[in-house]
Amino acid sequence: MDETKDVISSGAGLAAVLPAEGSLGVAEPEAVVARGYWDQVWRRFRRDKIAIAGGLFIVFLLLTAYIGAPIAKRLLGHGPDDQFAGGLDPKTLLPVGPWTHVSTSPYLGAVGHYTSTLFVLGGDGQLGRDEFLRLLYGAQTSLEVAIGATVLSITVGVIMGAMAGFFGGVTDTIVSRLTEIVMAFPILLFIIALASTVGDRLNKITLGGIFGEGVVTLVLVLGFFGWYYPARIVRAQVLSLREKEFIEAARMVGASDARIIRSHLLPHLVAPIIVLSTITVAQFILAEAGLSFLGIGIQEPTPSWGQLLSVGPSYYLTQPWLMVWPGLAVLLATLAFNLLGDGLRDAFDPRAGGRS
Repeated sequence: MDETKDVISSGAGLAAVLPAEGSLGVAEPEAVVARGYWDQVWRRFRRDKIAIAGGLFIVFLLLTAYIGAPIAKRLLGHGPDDQFAGGLDPKTLLPVGPWTHVSTSPYLGAVGHYTSTLFVLGGDGQLGRDEFLRLLYGAQTSLEVAIGATVLSITVGVIMGAMAGFFGGVTDTIVSRLTEIVMAFPILLFIIALASTVGDRLNKITLGGIFGEGVVTLVLVLGFFGWYYPARIVRAQVLSLREKEFIEAARMVGASDARIIRSHLLPHLVAPIIVLSTITVAQFILAEAGLSFLGIGIQEPTPSWGQLLSVGPSYYLTQPWLMVWPGLAVLLATLAFNLLGDGLRDAFDPRAGGRS
């Protein structure tokens, strides 16, 4: 039997074979979609469920502090600074426990008809105030101090580190010596001296009532004494970037130093700045809590987590929950920011051996 053979010319080559293979049902390869840098960062970050949980908790914390607190104040019918005689047990003179309905009378034996109000987490101490509301409004104070100090320290640190790394020479020497001085400076003794001298006058600075008393003072102190670490990180990054080809190309076309730093160096510093900022917020939350616990941070009547913690040791045997609520708030907030920072670090650096 005669067999018919198809003859393919050498000029046709592979182009003539492909239609024949396509007719046999062989699937053509799918088009490859190029992904940008930020798309790859998001794909790596969304695989880290722990970091996403930390970010969601931070969003929940912000909503609770700035939206939930005013709503709770309106629903309960009293504010965080309102004092009630019913906030103390008349027999033991200890703060009432969680979920207690107390009289709104201003003092024991007050004449008149007074309604009752609910203390969700009990009283806050001898002044008969609502622990729950002071915890919510204390979140505002602690977050304002932490975020404000972070913005200030990161801004100063990026400027100083970029100048030191890019210009080098005398500028690098001056910035490095300033960094070492700030690192060795006894900040705790400085804050104690500041609080005992002009602290009361500085605490009155609230920028038109936007912030609570003492917030601006702590932001300035923590921010100006916390810029050294971001400066060291940024300086190291800029030292490695300033010798790259794109920096040399920018110099060759006549770009000024300010333009090179702004348009070519800073975009490459976004990743470490974001990661460092999240971790720094957690550190400043702890710093505010520690200073307020020692009595040299946020002062009465402004609520803060550290100030609430300072009351707890007086009742650690009789009312231990006075230490539990603000302690849990500080713990969960710092843990959330640290987990988010770890997740962002692993997402920005594909070579990092993260949890994903």
